[in-house]
Amino acid sequence: MHRIDWEDSKKKGEAYAYLAKVFEVKKPAVSLAMSFKRNSLKAAQMRDVAVRELGGKLLSDVGVEVKPTNCLLYTSDAADERSSVD
Repeated sequence: MHRIDWEDSKKKGEAYAYLAKVFEVKKPAVSLAMSFKRNSLKAAQMRDVAVRELGGKLLSDVGVEVKPTNCLLYTSDAADERSSVD
């Protein structure tokens, strides 16, 4: 299982407070999202902000950092409409 964590506990606390405020949730909800125990869209968005903007590290069970990858989401609607993504 993966989790998002910070090396500095002070930065972790600040990040949790920021995420709770921005996403209008309580800190326990942030904790569940960072431990991948909550998998809603909002939880995924919190994890994205945590890693990309707040210095969180995506870790595996053994504490090894996992690098996130970008992907392009392909939908059949775009193909049906012959739309393209720039």
